[in-house]
Amino acid sequence: MIELRAATLETVRPLRLRALREDPDAFGSTLESEQERPDAEWAFWVEGTLIAFDDDVPVGMAKLKVDGDAAQLLGMWVAPQSRGRGVGELLVRALVDRAQDRPISLCVAETAPAARRLYERLGFVPTGTTGTLRPGSAIATVDLRRATSARVCARPARCP
Repeated sequence: MIELRAATLETVRPLRLRALREDPDAFGSTLESEQERPDAEWAFWVEGTLIAFDDDVPVGMAKLKVDGDAAQLLGMWVAPQSRGRGVGELLVRALVDRAQDRPISLCVAETAPAARRLYERLGFVPTGTTGTLRPGSAIATVDLRRATSARVCARPARCP
């Protein structure tokens, strides 16, 4: 059974580094830039991050950064062996609840169509803004946003 817990330095650091190592083309940051980060600088990833555990093994993470009346979803990742089991949906739904009435924005790589489908199923829509994953990267990104009144649809292709 999947359980969500607040991140600690001991849980978020190794999971974030694993995510950057296993899926480097899913993040704006790189393993090289984060693996040498001092412990004190990991507070950004500890605060507002949820870790998904499967029998006490961390298998996913996502962060909600709240800034006034808006929020951003950052650093979403699910371990390959746990994909397709609803872990990502649990994380996103929990962070949407935390955001309360704030709209939430995020950036997703075009190389992650399953992640984009998840976000869209949960009420996120393209903003029309695109970019690249990081400076020097050829990987395209698209920005998505979920309004506070977004309707969640189990089958988006069939929703009016």
